[in-house]
Amino acid sequence: MKFKPATKSVLWTAIAGAFFATLVNALPQPASAQGAGDLVVAPTRVVLEGRTRSAQLGLVNKGSTSATYRISVINMRMGQDGGMVEIAQPDEGQAFADKLFRYSPRQITLAPGASQAIRILLRKPKDLAPGEYRSHLMMRAVPDVESQSVETPATGAAVRLIPVFGIAIPVIVRHGEPSFDVAVSELTYLPKSEDAPLPRVKFNLDRTGDRSAFGDLTASIQADGKDIVVARVMRLAVYTPNNSRTIEMPLRVPEGVSLNGKTLKITYRSTADEGEKLIAEGNLQLP
Repeated sequence: MKFKPATKSVLWTAIAGAFFATLVNALPQPASAQGAGDLVVAPTRVVLEGRTRSAQLGLVNKGSTSATYRISVINMRMGQDGGMVEIAQPDEGQAFADKLFRYSPRQITLAPGASQAIRILLRKPKDLAPGEYRSHLMMRAVPDVESQSVETPATGAAVRLIPVFGIAIPVIVRHGEPSFDVAVSELTYLPKSEDAPLPRVKFNLDRTGDRSAFGDLTASIQADGKDIVVARVMRLAVYTPNNSRTIEMPLRVPEGVSLNGKTLKITYRSTADEGEKLIAEGNLQLP
């Protein structure tokens, strides 16, 4: 059965700067906001579909000094292990969204504790083919060259070390009714070793269809008649055109509970704001 999460009419409402800063400080889990250096961005993804024609990203400078950030659009490929790399041309079955939205501003300077909204506006052409399109908004710090320290090696050459932080947020445009299926495969138990102090479970999330999968992963066992969660990964994506993503989850077992002989259950569900619908599941009999 094809998985089609419910379309949300509004992704992100307009928020005043002071209120947004308070919201980010109060976020209950890091999955709702992403940070690099002193910059915090929320939400961590933008989806434009159905009647949703616009969205906003909120940026907050959590540092003690003013900072300038440049906002640009990049395109990225997801690897088998979930790693992301920038690419210039789409892979087969991949479609970029960079021509389908506008955003502003392109550069901002934030005082300590200040916030700024990045406005995103959908611009779909009438002849747009059905499917899913994805690009990423990159928020990258602009280095303050004058404030950076200078290292002088024995050669006498001056080297200026300038760390540059950036955050990439996916912007996904869906047209028509793209759908997907996900299956759990190749479940493998990996006992703890000298290099891995915790036992692990390794498996693949196999995706088919013309849209990305996105949800929360949970690994659990039953003990004393109760479900015990031993691993969790929140807000995990398998982007198009990837057919599979390999996952490895360390298993944290409560004291007094043994994994021996238990059945490990893997569940992949849509996020809470999409109804926590079951996407895929699998079971592994542990030794």
